[in-house]
Amino acid sequence: MTTMNTERAEVPAWVLTALGAAGQAIAVAVVIAVGSVGGQVAGLGAYLFAVGFGALLLLRSWAPATVLVLTVLGTFAYYVADYPPIGMAVPVFGALYNAAERGRVVVASVAGAVLLVVALYFRIQDGESSAVLAYDVITNAALIGCAIALALTVRSRRHLGEERERAVRLERAAQQERAARQVEEQRLQLARDVHDSLGHALTLVSVQARVAHQVLDTDREAAVVALDRVASAAGSSLTDLRRTLDTLRSDRDGTGHAPITLAGIERTAQAARDAGLDVDLVVDVAGADVPAPVASAAFRIVQESITNVLRHAQATRVRIEVRAGSGVLHLEVADDGRGMAADRAAERHSGGRGIAGMQDRAELLGGTFTTSERGGGVTVTADLPLGEAP
Repeated sequence: MTTMNTERAEVPAWVLTALGAAGQAIAVAVVIAVGSVGGQVAGLGAYLFAVGFGALLLLRSWAPATVLVLTVLGTFAYYVADYPPIGMAVPVFGALYNAAERGRVVVASVAGAVLLVVALYFRIQDGESSAVLAYDVITNAALIGCAIALALTVRSRRHLGEERERAVRLERAAQQERAARQVEEQRLQLARDVHDSLGHALTLVSVQARVAHQVLDTDREAAVVALDRVASAAGSSLTDLRRTLDTLRSDRDGTGHAPITLAGIERTAQAARDAGLDVDLVVDVAGADVPAPVASAAFRIVQESITNVLRHAQATRVRIEVRAGSGVLHLEVADDGRGMAADRAAERHSGGRGIAGMQDRAELLGGTFTTSERGGGVTVTADLPLGEAP
């Protein structure tokens, strides 16, 4: 099936100008010819005036007010030359329309009023009857009013079309901006996922590698266990990284990050225990509908918190609490380490953005994130809404 192009081709401005000039000249010439029937015979000069009225409209784009003034003066000259009557409004119709359509409404209105007054004056001087005067005034006033009203209507429609096009352009630009912002948010989300996953895994690898190095000569069995944990942490990180990269390639879930469940928090807690921390884990989400983005953010916040504890806090004990209730998923990770000053100093020294990244994750979901000191250690708290993610 052939698809027809319904878009209308725009007529060039010069074509419209030429058609308008020709129409004006023809209209005046026809009126002259009609007025010559059974009355005063028009000479060549009358028709030259008709051509002149049309020719003036060829200049309408450059000087609409000047064209109107010259047309009015030309009309007066036509009657002074005593040619057959053509009415005051007919020869200036095109010039009036052009001036008003180009915003010279006051000039057009004044010109129309001058024409009416002059016509009325000379009609009275000629002793015309009241009926003829009324007919003449009404006819000319109607033509002048129609010219100006038509011009204002066309001008208004053009402005309306321009505003509509402007609104479409603005909406298109807004859509492009939203798309670009979404792509940027997805890119940052993927960067955080890779950072958190690799950072956590490398921290565990570093801790277990030090353990293996310390006991290699004295406790070979403990060294083997530590190396097994190194391999497990590396394998888990590679799996997580592969899942994230697969999401980057296909974006199957449309969220910009790999879907991770709350079960990963238990694995994170076990990895922290293997690294030597005394971990107290409480997870109470029974019956709660936890969306995938919220579960993923919760996992990453807990994972990054544990990574910070292992890296900087020199803690021996950490409590992880995950509870669902009142429409939010409440997270709390508290350690007994060196406190916030030490954590921040270590993060500045390493150039990391762990705390900022956790805060970004919470705020992107419309949640809150805070850090505080309790009993010398650091407590990380986050509340993530369980409603639809924005």
